[in-house]
Parts: sequence; structure tokens; C-alpha cells
Amino acid sequence: MTPEQWLGLATVCTLGAMSPGPSLAFVMRNTMAGGRRVGLITAIGHGIGIGFYAFAFVALLSGLLAAMPSLESGLRWTGIALLITFGGLLMRSSFSTETESVVSEPDVMERNPFAAGFAIAFFNPKIAAWMVAVYSQFVEVDSSLLTMVGMGGLAFAIDATWYAVVAVLLSGTLATSLQDHAQTVDRIVGVLLILSGILLIIF
Repeated sequence: MTPEQWLGLATVCTLGAMSPGPSLAFVMRNTMAGGRRVGLITAIGHGIGIGFYAFAFVALLSGLLAAMPSLESGLRWTGIALLITFGGLLMRSSFSTETESVVSEPDVMERNPFAAGFAIAFFNPKIAAWMVAVYSQFVEVDSSLLTMVGMGGLAFAIDATWYAVVAVLLSGTLATSLQDHAQTVDRIVGVLLILSGILLIIF
């Protein structure tokens, strides 16, 4: 992958991590219930879940493309369509008064916040569609193991860092501001995702 492709992947991954949703609410709840340490452990678990998911998906997709090269174009256009769809859904949800929430047993989260963070990332069905939308634009038939590990590592680093920042600054204004301005953030991220999809069509 070229430096420009890595930058593009990092940008889209960052937009996905920053969008308010169940994961943000979950990390915030864990932090408020168990303190900063629990919040950081949850963030790391969530990041590893995302990173592992990304690596597994990239490896699977690369194998599929190697076996059936004809899938490449279809996957690329499917990914672009999903990226634009995600952007549209975020913009539509920004005009809704309903909020997503995460319900879990407090004792389970406090006993093993790492596993809880990993689980909410790895077993979230929306993540699969997100992986198709994002990684179908960057995976190549001859992707090396190092590249695949790098993609997974990048997803982990961005996700874990973002939620760690949220956990550390929860006592300040960042997390509260994100929740208070969730609709505005959704609109901005939605527009950027749609623009990313359009740019992928053009270039």
C-alpha cells in the first residue's frame, strides 16, 4: 500500500471511531462505574477486538480475491455503496431524538472490563458491514502478511487511542461534549463518509 492509501485508511478508521454510538456509551459507562483504570482497560479491549476483527477480515478478503479475482470490482463498489449508506444513515439519525444505549450487568463489566470491551467490538454485527465498506477499498490480492497485520494494528491503535482519550478525559468536558453534541458530530462524520465514498468513485 502507498502512503496515501494508509492515510486514507487511517482517516476513515478515525471517523468511524469518533462517531458517537454504543461503544462510546459503553466506555463512558464503564469509566463512570469503575473509574479511569476500568475505562482504559475497556478501551484497550475494544481496540484489540476491532484490530483482531480487521486482521481476520483482511486475511479472509485477500484469500477470496486470490481465489476469485473477479470479485474485486464488485467488492469495491459494494464497499463504496456501504460507505455512502453509512454516511446517510448517520445524517438521518442526527435528526432523530432517540439515543442508542448499552445495557450490561455492572458486575460483569467491573469483573472483566477487558473482555467486555473486546466483546462489544468483536461481536457487534454492524462491524462486519463496516469492514466491508472500509477495507474492500484497500485490500489487494497480493497483500502481504505484514500489510494485513499493519491494517489490523492501525485499526487497533486508532480505536484504542480514541477511547482511551475519552476515558482519561471523562472527568473533563470531552465525553460530555460528545454526548451533548452527538447529533452534530453524526452530521459531520456522515458528510465526511459520503465525501470519502464520492472521492473513491472519482479516483
